[in-house]
Amino acid sequence: MSGKMGGVRGQFLSRLEDLADKLLSNAGFLLWDIAVSAVILMAAKGILSIISKITSKMMHSERYHRTEYQGKRVDTMLTLFRSTIRYLIYFGAIMLILRQFGVGGIVATLLGAAGVGSLAIGFGAQNLVKDVVTGIFMMFENQFGVGDYIKIDNDEGYVTATALRVTYLRSISGDQIIVPNGSINRIVNFTKGSSVANIIVSTAYEADTRAVMDIMQEAMDEFAVTHAELIDEPPVVLGIVDFGASSVDIRITCKALPLKHWETERAMRLAIKEKFDRLGVEFPYPHMVTVPYTSTPSEPSSNIGERRTVPDWAGPDEDDDT
Repeated sequence: MSGKMGGVRGQFLSRLEDLADKLLSNAGFLLWDIAVSAVILMAAKGILSIISKITSKMMHSERYHRTEYQGKRVDTMLTLFRSTIRYLIYFGAIMLILRQFGVGGIVATLLGAAGVGSLAIGFGAQNLVKDVVTGIFMMFENQFGVGDYIKIDNDEGYVTATALRVTYLRSISGDQIIVPNGSINRIVNFTKGSSVANIIVSTAYEADTRAVMDIMQEAMDEFAVTHAELIDEPPVVLGIVDFGASSVDIRITCKALPLKHWETERAMRLAIKEKFDRLGVEFPYPHMVTVPYTSTPSEPSSNIGERRTVPDWAGPDEDDDT
């Protein structure tokens, strides 16, 4: 047994010595390959840096941003181009490094024989392929662009960049959200088309609701004149939408310009508050009515126990088993 272990050890040490001799005898070539590889990597980073500066300059140039639509479209395509070219340059750099070490031909043969698509699937990169394909379709279909405010499933924010594989969002709170393109199922683009501003105004039960609604409409007519830069169509008082515990709730709606619905809602609430203050209209607040307790039983109603006649249109009585 010890003889076999010694033989294995000897074979291993022999191979190790051969490798050391080969490395020492080719140390100059190895150092050259490492130096060339470092130059290739630096060149790749330099090219990417130049492309990044050029695209950034174009994204901040007024020449390509004469209109809002043109600017967003240019920014979207440039960020997609920058993402795509990054993958291509790094892939080319890796292939040159492998060729420098003498294995590039083998890798190229494998890629040619198996195909890039089948090789990627073979390595379990189906999600990667799905992300890339979905991203390409989204960009060319112009579903959204850089600067748009969108909602993707449960995430929403401003689009800061579109890459070949992922989409970058910046939420209102400042958080960066990275969404894989392949996981996007439903997109809501708040930037395209008009927005709708809705507010609920609570009024008191004791007030004359029709008169209060007339006052609210007057306030909204004044609002439409002073805030024409926010709205697409004047606001309308729709009417009562709910009877609350201590208030009559009235809805007001307004067709606002894209992404102006939040500002419009805030301004509408302020206009209603100022109008109510000028005319002395009070907002409701919870009331509590106390009734003195009495131990004297009240007389029973004479019609207790009588069954009400239900009209035919009301349907069958729920208590009727027949």
